Amino acid sequence: MSKFNCQALTVIKDGGGRPLRVGREGKWVEVVAVLDRWHDTGCWWEGESPKLFFRLQLKGGSVWEVFLDLEEQAWRLYKIYD
Repeated sequence: MSKFNCQALTVIKDGGGRPLRVGREGKWVEVVAVLDRWHDTGCWWEGESPKLFFRLQLKGGSVWEVFLDLEEQAWRLYKIYD
């Protein structure tokens, strides 16, 4: 089961662009592992911008999908797995 969300995030990343910590609602969580990474062109024919997605395992066991909007350079939470 998963919950969809498109909430803004603050992300601290390493020199290669991989997330190290994510911040949401004033709380920071350490990224334990990057489980997957992929590009998504979005609905480009509708003007949607391309995105870089990451599936992250966080300290405490949560798994989140987050993305970086490549045009806006803004990070967003996409999905939380239960």
